Amino acid sequence: MKVLFVYRFLSLGGVETVLRARLDGLDRWGIEAHAWFFRDLGGRTVFAGLEDRVHLGDPADCRRFLDQGFDVVCSVDTEEVFPAFEAGRRRPRLVVECHTPYRENQEYLRRLGSCRPAGFFVPSHFQREVVLHRVGREADVRVVPNPLRRAFVEEPAPFSAPPPRPVVAWIGRMDELKNWQGFVRLAGLLERHGPATEIWMAGGFGQKRGAALLSNRARRAGVLRRLRWFRNLPHARVPAFLDAVRDSGGVVVSTSRGESFGMTVAEAMARGCAVAVPDRPPFTEFVEEGRTGSLFAPASEEDAAARVAALLADPALRTAYGRRAREAVLARFAPEPALAELAEALREVAGS
Repeated sequence: MKVLFVYRFLSLGGVETVLRARLDGLDRWGIEAHAWFFRDLGGRTVFAGLEDRVHLGDPADCRRFLDQGFDVVCSVDTEEVFPAFEAGRRRPRLVVECHTPYRENQEYLRRLGSCRPAGFFVPSHFQREVVLHRVGREADVRVVPNPLRRAFVEEPAPFSAPPPRPVVAWIGRMDELKNWQGFVRLAGLLERHGPATEIWMAGGFGQKRGAALLSNRARRAGVLRRLRWFRNLPHARVPAFLDAVRDSGGVVVSTSRGESFGMTVAEAMARGCAVAVPDRPPFTEFVEEGRTGSLFAPASEEDAAARVAALLADPALRTAYGRRAREAVLARFAPEPALAELAEALREVAGS
């Protein structure tokens, strides 16, 4: 069986990480997987060693490439391939994957035209409802788990030189939806709750003035001197980043206002980190309050700070959360169980 995954941008983002894990592992289920991107935004390193199965070109080139014996084409939030699947054309089976959490980028689901996808794949039950709302309740929308990459699954080793103070960390795209500003304010509120921490942020801005904006917000919150910004952290270094946070006695926090899954949180849990996240889906699908993490009121930075402070002050609780979190996410999102579900879904679609 042969499958092509199509995505607009080849960058250092979460979709590329998921696609790398798929290309790494699907051959175990007899599936030859390829990926096609329209624009290279610096993400080639994500696919090092797989250059023969990663392709770059415009939509017209991609549509011609579909004749290379593919059984299924998965369009990941990339409507440019839809014209190749208009009614009457003989093409592989089309699957539409919706991973974007940005509402304005979900509207393409209302513009399928004469395309008749064989199915829709989403990474969470929450995202399933998002898609059903736009394409109709009768659509075949399947929850297919995102696989973690092998580096996150490997047994964590002690970090060689952990930071001298607990690290409170945040990872993500630095925009309004991911709410990096809320994290900076949360970090400032932590001053009231206990000993000094280090504040680590990993992610980039989509605007030129991002560095100045972060500096100003951090200064106003009183955390500028304790802040470290990893603006171009390669994904291959993220496991070590998380190991350092864990062994510092720290916590990984998300302040996101919207996710389709929450990959950075799942990766942190896989490395045994204690996590604190908003009490809303899709986080609540895999973070269980009082067992695998801490849930805070989404609109309350004060509640978030209090819960992070409670974790920082209780090493036994942090360790227990981290241990159970790792067990829980590996059971669902390690490559073997996650890719087995994907392989089954692909075969069902191909045979439908």
